[in-house]
Amino acid sequence: MNARTTREEARAIRLNRQEAAGLLSRYPHVSEAETELILTFLRTGRHLDVGMLTADEKLKLRLGHFMNDHGKRLRIRFGEGAAVVSAIVGFLILCWLVWDALRPAAV
Repeated sequence: MNARTTREEARAIRLNRQEAAGLLSRYPHVSEAETELILTFLRTGRHLDVGMLTADEKLKLRLGHFMNDHGKRLRIRFGEGAAVVSAIVGFLILCWLVWDALRPAAV
């Protein structure tokens, strides 16, 4: 999505749960571009939609095969993990500084 893409256009570009289910039901007979669409949906889709897709009993076997073949691409990347840890550490340092600044001085 770029600066000129509207929210409606971005929604139209994104894969929805039914489309992802359709692609997964055809797995492994999907193209590389369709595989990328599935991976993008599983990484960036709404949590409710991804959860409902993974809970679908009809897709359980195909989704299992897909995860075995492409599971490494769905893991959290080092940069993402480092960003989360840095944010947590920064927040804790900020809290400590505020606590230290507002605490009454010991006599």
